Amino acid sequence: MALHTSGLTRDLEVLELLGSDSSWEQGGLGVQEISARLRRDKGQVSRVCQTLSATGLINRDRQTKKYRLGHHLYALAMRTQEAHLAILARPALLELMAQAEESAHLTVLRGGEIMTVHTELAQHPERDDSFDGISLPALKTASGRAILAAFTPDELAAWWEEHGELRNSTPRPTSDSPAEARELGRIRRRPNSINTLMRLQRVARQVHKQGYAISNGDLTENIVDAAAAIRNSSGIVVGAVSVGARINRIRDGNRALGALVAESAHALSHRLGYPPSS
Repeated sequence: MALHTSGLTRDLEVLELLGSDSSWEQGGLGVQEISARLRRDKGQVSRVCQTLSATGLINRDRQTKKYRLGHHLYALAMRTQEAHLAILARPALLELMAQAEESAHLTVLRGGEIMTVHTELAQHPERDDSFDGISLPALKTASGRAILAAFTPDELAAWWEEHGELRNSTPRPTSDSPAEARELGRIRRRPNSINTLMRLQRVARQVHKQGYAISNGDLTENIVDAAAAIRNSSGIVVGAVSVGARINRIRDGNRALGALVAESAHALSHRLGYPPSS
């Protein structure tokens, strides 16, 4: 039986566009603007929007006639593993942010990249660490190194075979948001220090030994990032918590920063059912 995916693809394009920063800032988009941006027939877009609206995936404002993401889509999103993890992680992230006096992040591994699921922003006059939804090369981040350190040797080799080419890549924008462009502009373009599987294996052993990972200026110049992995009740690593600070604030070889994220990750893992004695 042939699978007809073209209609689903068109629906997803509309949902993705309505989920963009520009749509959010404008309070939604009308049919004409959606069709112009997607370069699709206005009548076809109108039918797609009516169908999505009937299911609650998008809503239409009666006054402005603009469509925006609907209640049913948000309800579905809250049932995802990442959303559930973000809810459970918030108290730990808030405490970590308060202790470190820096923004605290919850991240997950997606292929060769790290995606920030949730951030608790510190009120810092010099930095804006709002990386939510932005994907970064895993090997440039402490989070990526912390998660990869939990892989078996065979899993690590397989991951490198598939994703090692991303080690020197730069982050890709996920929208046309000026704020995201500014964030990505801060990311270092120089080659990453982890450029071989052997080097990755050495880093993984060090992370496993000390209980946390460090990225010293690899992601953002003059910033030290520390991260530790989070495990669920089955002992599976499901993400990491991380925090960064300016290099000139670090006086003890990153040990205090590492200890903070390790303690936070341990507490969150315990909330997820991971045995405290492990």
